[in-house]
Amino acid sequence: MLYIVYLFLCLLHLAVVNLWPEVFLLRLGSKVLPILLLLWDFTMDGRWQTRSSGIWIGLGLIFSFFGDAILAFPAEYFVFGLGSFLIAQLSYAWGFSRRNPVQIVRLIPFLLFGGGFYYWLLPGIPISMRLPVLLYVLAICTMGWRASSRECEKLDLWLGISGAVIFIFSDMLIALGHFTSIRFPAHGTWIMGTYYLAQFLIFISTEEES
Repeated sequence: MLYIVYLFLCLLHLAVVNLWPEVFLLRLGSKVLPILLLLWDFTMDGRWQTRSSGIWIGLGLIFSFFGDAILAFPAEYFVFGLGSFLIAQLSYAWGFSRRNPVQIVRLIPFLLFGGGFYYWLLPGIPISMRLPVLLYVLAICTMGWRASSRECEKLDLWLGISGAVIFIFSDMLIALGHFTSIRFPAHGTWIMGTYYLAQFLIFISTEEES
């Protein structure tokens, strides 16, 4: 049932931003509903466990909720949304790290991609934003690395890796929209669609651990 309701709420937001983009409150409300649903289910399942990864995954969802809300406001608040999502990524990374090995070699592809993408973006990033963007790139690369380093059921491992990689792809689209002139058809729809998918995959990949 959760899967169906979550899919419905995601599609609802995509419909709102395409049909009524000028109605701010409707756009804001529909944007945060999918993450609120995951938080509600997370709480109902009793996953706020301090001895497991649960509390960190829950915190990741909370800061994702705030990041979603902030990024619905004008562009001058972008850095605050970025900060909220940075905390979310670090929370997810720590949740993925609980009782799992370091696997430092698995960090390399994430750093190579993140570093290369940041270097490519650098000319278009305002000087005042370069450090915040760099910190965020490091945070999401760390999250991807920790997602790939878990010792768990193979399905959960690959769900988590898929969620992390899709999250990186979604944020890459955001960066393209903010710091370059590159836009894909239905650019915003791709951003939110991949973002919601990433959050859901991370959510279900950690159910057994929390």
